[in-house]
Amino acid sequence: MTNIDREKFERENKVNFDEIDEQMFQIIEEQTSESERLNSKPYSYWKSVGKLLVTSPTFMISILVLITVLLLAFIVPEVMNYKNTSSTIGDPALPSWEHLFGIGMNGEDLFARVWAGTRTTLLFAFLIAAIQVVVGVILGSIWGYFRKSDLIFIQVASIITIVPQFILLLLMVFLFNSKGYWVIVFAISLQAWVGIAQMVRVQIMLVKNTDYNTASVSLGSSSYRIINKNIMPKILPVIVQTAAFAIPTAISIEASLAYLAFDFIPAGQTSLGQILNQVMNETKWQIYPNLLIAPMGVIMIVSVVFFLAARVFADSLDPKNHR
Repeated sequence: MTNIDREKFERENKVNFDEIDEQMFQIIEEQTSESERLNSKPYSYWKSVGKLLVTSPTFMISILVLITVLLLAFIVPEVMNYKNTSSTIGDPALPSWEHLFGIGMNGEDLFARVWAGTRTTLLFAFLIAAIQVVVGVILGSIWGYFRKSDLIFIQVASIITIVPQFILLLLMVFLFNSKGYWVIVFAISLQAWVGIAQMVRVQIMLVKNTDYNTASVSLGSSSYRIINKNIMPKILPVIVQTAAFAIPTAISIEASLAYLAFDFIPAGQTSLGQILNQVMNETKWQIYPNLLIAPMGVIMIVSVVFFLAARVFADSLDPKNHR
């Protein structure tokens, strides 16, 4: 403080610095470490995401239901082999304490068979969804970031999507001369990636030319690093929300193919689609509705909880929802 500033301060505040006892004050020097220390707790993005998920009743209930379904699907078939649970009745029967879902078309315990079919259907759905998301995100990232590849991807996507899925499935069966499990998986995956790839392309095009990406390019960052570090976290909520439909869609595809007599499930296994196909080929379900309600109920429950859990998870990834 200069002498002029000091005199002005003393005059305005009616203070005389010469009369102040210096022993009443403690001189503190500048401490850089203290000035740079944050008063608030350090922010963690993933901790904030976890907090939003834990405090969401929809997410927690959906996860509990999903865990219950998975446990039943993978434990019940090991404990109860539906092929060895045939009753002496021989015909279908309504639910009872002994048979919770009733008796199936072949006199088997429907509870055991439904959960055995759920396990097969879920494994098929997870496989299709994983291929769809991984391939779609990778190809969509290349498609959206490298504009020179735009024409090639547009032509490939147009050729694949213009063919109806069922016709493409028949074509693959004809080319491989087989209706095996992996042929069906390949045929479905061949077209399933296009939708999520187009979504990723659009999202990357929207954020590609933002200031922080332009700065990263100027600093010499690689394209892989820009996509992985700058772009993907920005569009991750949209990817998760889009992928939420992948598993329910794959479950519906399996049920539809089984209903159309595409018997691609490995021998010795059953699926929810096969159960529905067998039930719908006869009219006994009109007398015993549990034959239809049990497998359809599991399909509906799994589809709804996957959608709800994924939607809440996608919302929690959005930085706008964090404080």
